[in-house]
Amino acid sequence: MKRRVFGLVFMLLLAFGAKAQKMNQLSLQFSYNQLELGYQRNLLFHNMWGEAFVGIGNQDINSRFDDFLAGVRVGVSAFSTEKNVVALNAVAGVYIPNNSYYNAAAPLLGGGIRYVRFIGRQNRHSVLISAGYQYGKREYKQEYHSEALQVETIGVFKVAPLYFSVGYGFNF
Repeated sequence: MKRRVFGLVFMLLLAFGAKAQKMNQLSLQFSYNQLELGYQRNLLFHNMWGEAFVGIGNQDINSRFDDFLAGVRVGVSAFSTEKNVVALNAVAGVYIPNNSYYNAAAPLLGGGIRYVRFIGRQNRHSVLISAGYQYGKREYKQEYHSEALQVETIGVFKVAPLYFSVGYGFNF
């Protein structure tokens, strides 16, 4: 227990001592099962940021990029230099699959780590690499009616728990 508290205090000290970016950012991130467009802005402290994102995904049964996702991320820069930033973040959002079989808007929670590498003299462009864990699960009902039979089943929609994405950011 003492090691965990020490580790948490050490990470917080690193986070409050880091030099973070002082710019707003538009980002586009892609992983194998979703595409996100985000807007990031600094929050209360110079090394704390918030991001709102929307996107499309393909995690339901039809395997097309037609699902909708939206949410917010809050992060803290754990380590930064003039060209590199490593941040820890938490995610809260919703994932809504789009198919004709069921409706299951799944709440989404998670956490992760993000690496940002600034490109160019003025740090206008950046490369983003994100990885982490997300949890999203929702039960749904499917019903089938005919003249002779009525069938109702219960299923579970789950979002893929691990994610890895690569993206581009424009800083202004």
